Parts: sequence; structure tokens; C-alpha cells
Amino acid sequence: MVRRSPRSVLVVLAALALVPSVRAQDDAEPSAPAAAEGIGRLVDALQSGETFKVRATAAVALGRMGDGRALGPLSEALRRDDSFAVRAAAAAAIGRLGDAAGLPALFAALGDREQYVRTEAEEALARFHTLEHLFAFREALRSDDALARRAAVTAYGEVMREPGASPALAAVVVNALGDDDEDVVAAATRAVSSLPHDRVLPLLLDGLAHGGSGVRAGCARLLEKHTDARAVEPLVALAVDTDQPEDVRRAVGAALRQHQQYVDVAGAAARAGNATDPDRLRSLRLLAVVGDARADALIESALAEADAAVRIAAARAAADSGQPRARAALQAAAGREADARIKRQLELILKSMR
Repeated sequence: MVRRSPRSVLVVLAALALVPSVRAQDDAEPSAPAAAEGIGRLVDALQSGETFKVRATAAVALGRMGDGRALGPLSEALRRDDSFAVRAAAAAAIGRLGDAAGLPALFAALGDREQYVRTEAEEALARFHTLEHLFAFREALRSDDALARRAAVTAYGEVMREPGASPALAAVVVNALGDDDEDVVAAATRAVSSLPHDRVLPLLLDGLAHGGSGVRAGCARLLEKHTDARAVEPLVALAVDTDQPEDVRRAVGAALRQHQQYVDVAGAAARAGNATDPDRLRSLRLLAVVGDARADALIESALAEADAAVRIAAARAAADSGQPRARAALQAAAGREADARIKRQLELILKSMR
């Protein structure tokens, strides 16, 4: 935790008094002195004022005047002024101007070293969370800066909640579930989770079907809380798909365990024990994924069969189960396997359980 000196604390308090909340003044008319002084003098004060108090006051006044010519100087002050009070005042003023051309400076301020500036930048960005301004956030979705991506996802998330919002907006947010930054993923998760169930489910099912691996895993994690019979088949399809990466398989397995009330577990157990049922191996893996108590015994039996395809499927079911009994059965099967190629596959599957 950073501790400020008494003098720094006084500076902070003075800055807070100077920039109490530009947002709270939205309905106020610009002051007559500020209007009379003119934008040129205010810009000069912002750029050349000898004290942070003068520069911060100029920033507040420029925001209240609402003149777009102030955007450039305010953006420069937000990026470069040495005083955090001035940077915070500039961020708030840019938000008040309402010009989307100020977004890049606000995005950059999200990484400011001072929390006060970061907060002002976030609250200024919130002013642009409207359909009218949303297009300006689109480029930020592809930014290398995770803070900018998070801000864009938050904006899309706010707008997509509005009645009649295009499904395309929600698709953008769902796609962010696959972002490689955990804060961006968290922002997308909060936004999607805020939607009512009937709007969430189609989005998550579409993400399972068409999204990248990160999106599929993210959608599966959200389906743990949004249980619905319609989600079972898509989840099962991913659970038994050997091409799915491990993070997807884990998330899908967790989601399926929350959907057990919609799974015909008894029917799956009957099919898994029937050597002539064409759906046998799929059912065996389903039982293992949902953690049914009958799975391990069926896995042991299948690992001992003559058909190599059955042994490999049973090994994958053992990995799905993850239980000590299933692991021991797979270890024993790998030890006695005579076919070198099959033995190698069993050993790789066994290794994946560690």
C-alpha cells in the first residue's frame, strides 16, 4: 500500500475540492466568467499554468464550456501533465465534452499510475456507453491493450442490455469470453450474466457451437449457472469430442454435472453396458463426465475387452472420470497392453490425468 506524506494528502484534498465532480454539474450553465474568459485563455492556462491548481481549474472550465476545440488540449493534458489532479480533471472534462475522438486518451488513462485518474477515466468512458457512440469502441476490441479491450467490452455490455438491442452486440461480448486477459473475460462474464435467462441461453449455445476454444470454455462455465435441458446435447457433444482442448473439456464436464437432472443417466448406463449398442462408448464417456457411480466398473470392464477401439474409448472415459479407481484401472490396462501403438495411447491418456 502506498503511503502519502502529509503534504501529499493536502494536495489530494485540494485537488478533490477543485474537481469535485464535473458529472454533478451536468445541468448547470457554464459560468459567466469562464465564458467571458474565452477558450483561448483557458487552453493557455491549462497548458502553461504555473500551478496544478490553475491547470486543474482550467480543465474543469473547459469541460463545462462544452467547446470541441478544447478536446485536443485536454487529451494532451490527460496524457502528459505531471499533476494527477490535472489529469483527473482533464479526464472528467473529456467525458463531459461527449466527443468520441477523446476515447483514445481515456483508454490510455485507464493505466494511469494514480487510482483517482483511473476512476475519472472509467466514469468519463461510461458517458459513451450509448448506441450512438458504440461504433467508436469497435477498434478497441482488437487493441493490444487489455485495458482498452475491457473498456470496449464493458461498453458493448451496457448497450446490449437495452431493450431491442441487436443480437450482434451480445455476440461481440460472448466472443470476449475467449480473451487471453482475465479482466476482459471477467467484464464479458459480468455483462452476459446480467441478461435474463431466455436471452442468455441462445447466446451461450451459439458460442458452444461456433466459438473458439476460449469462448467454448467460457460459455460452458456460464452454463453451470444457467441450467437448461436444451444445453445438454451441445454439452455432451463437446464432452465426447476427442479434439477438444483440456480447458474446454473441464468446463463442459463441470457444466454437465450441473445439468444431471436433464440427463438420462439410467439410459446411458444401460447403453454403456450393452456391447451391441452403437451408442455404447459415447454413453460410457457421458457417465464418466457426470460422475455417475456406475462409470468406474463399466470402464474397468471395457478396458479389458479385445476391441482396441473400445479400450481407447474406455481410457478416455477413465480420464473423464478422474477417480482413483478409474486411474488404477487405466494404469493396469496400460501395463498389460501388448499392442505398442495402443499402449502408447493409453500411457498418454494416463499422463493427462496427472
